[in-house]
Amino acid sequence: MHRHTADSGVDTGESTDADQTGTTAPARTGAVVTSTFEELARALPNEMAVLRRKLTHWLGQLPLDPGSTHDITLATYEALANVAAHAYPEGNGWARLQAARTGDAVTVTVTDTGRGIPATRPRQSGLRTTGGRGLVLIDKVTDQSDIDTGDHGTTIHMTWRPAALRDENPP
Repeated sequence: MHRHTADSGVDTGESTDADQTGTTAPARTGAVVTSTFEELARALPNEMAVLRRKLTHWLGQLPLDPGSTHDITLATYEALANVAAHAYPEGNGWARLQAARTGDAVTVTVTDTGRGIPATRPRQSGLRTTGGRGLVLIDKVTDQSDIDTGDHGTTIHMTWRPAALRDENPP
């Protein structure tokens, strides 16, 4: 199944960087701070770059250190680039980017409804290939990453627990 239209109520990524309708300001729920971000965009390289900029803007509203912001942005862009490059060989599809800060963790989820990640990729002898390191990179810069893939598409969940978000006065 391919998503051809945006869900109602979800920003399709056509807004300007100044118009961040896909984000919500941090809110306190008891002692837990929650802030969310969600965007849906066509799975095209330039649209993935727009999502990266919007995520970076959202992350800039959190009390993160530059290293954590870099790791979150880098891993997320790798996941988004994989959607643009591999999920939809016919060229029509969408990528959904969701992020949330809950307590001392930032979670990012990238979802597509494309063809999924093959269990093994065929390699030709002597052929130089590019890529193939994005998932390894994601695994290295996250505290936890999980991939669900198949004919239904691919969902990558990534979690970070940056020191800057840890409550200095735990209960």
